[in-house]
Amino acid sequence: MRIELKNLIGLDGNGPTFAQTYGITFDQGVEWAEQGLEMARDGRVDEARVILEGLVTLNPRSAGYWFALGTVYEKQELIDDAVQAYTQATSRDGRNIEAWMRLGLLKLKRGDGAGLEALRAVVKDTRAENAELVARAKSILATSRAA
Repeated sequence: MRIELKNLIGLDGNGPTFAQTYGITFDQGVEWAEQGLEMARDGRVDEARVILEGLVTLNPRSAGYWFALGTVYEKQELIDDAVQAYTQATSRDGRNIEAWMRLGLLKLKRGDGAGLEALRAVVKDTRAENAELVARAKSILATSRAA
């Protein structure tokens, strides 16, 4: 029996992820993600990128890993890669308002009007902890309508 890599790492969305197959726990993944983000904050973005790309490979279903990877790509000014990562994050967790916000801003920055749709997703959020992001998105949308 032949095992295809896409099935092994869960890219088909059905089977176990690579992390599940090899017994990597949720807590271990979180710890590694935190280390990667700490490296990024310290300016060690290349190292952070290696860790976060690895985590996405281990568990491609994690919106959090995709979001973290997007922030690293953004720091490296890899806008297309960041857009892809944020898109993956929002497709896995539609309530990740910060991912929607960053996705919208990056798309607008590169002249893609679809960024407005991402910002509209932010505006729909009613959770109090996201009030600042919602207000910012509303402001950008209001400005874009006036232009």
